[in-house]
Amino acid sequence: MNERDRSLVRKVIASLGQRKSGAVLFDADSTQFVRMNLVLLKGLLEDMGRGGIFITVDRPHQYMVHLLRMHQVSVDRLVFVDAIGRLSGDRKEALAQAGYVDTPFHIDSLPETIAGMKSGEIPGLDVDKVDFVMIDNLAALLPFNSYAGVEAFVNNFVSTMTDRWNALVPLVVDKERNGLLYDTVLSRADVTISLRETMGAAGTVASDAVRRTISETRY
Repeated sequence: MNERDRSLVRKVIASLGQRKSGAVLFDADSTQFVRMNLVLLKGLLEDMGRGGIFITVDRPHQYMVHLLRMHQVSVDRLVFVDAIGRLSGDRKEALAQAGYVDTPFHIDSLPETIAGMKSGEIPGLDVDKVDFVMIDNLAALLPFNSYAGVEAFVNNFVSTMTDRWNALVPLVVDKERNGLLYDTVLSRADVTISLRETMGAAGTVASDAVRRTISETRY
């Protein structure tokens, strides 16, 4: 990771503090979602020593596995629930702990499916050690479902994950592109954190300077 990414990891850790449960809303540019997920997972898994579940509804889980390994982030404490791999036909071996569900079209059943999993149902899954549950891109559910359905899902997902595991539920939304979805998550969030970096004239981070893309890398 470059220094800007490491700076974001430190920002995430400092913002979360000792928080161990509840929904946390992260505002980020949608073109940077993959990078932001990588930053969040790096902070949670390595810097904070937590384990959890990562649900993919936007890209097959192999993409994130590849990026994590490329940046030397261990996935030993991470279990993937893949809701898009079957649809995409992408079943490349990724050497990760992953299970497949058919959920982009049936998101109403996803929270209960996740909460009802038993240890070993996905290789490596220990239901007594789930500290966080993440979704790669909530907005990716909108083309497959009504907005009312996605809103109901957000409420059910946050409630179910916190009731089942008292888990941290990080949710990344682009406030500028998906304002209504952002407001829905905001109504359930305990904390909001901006992952939009800004640069001042001297090249230092500044809160009210003109926003600039953090990295030109696109995944």
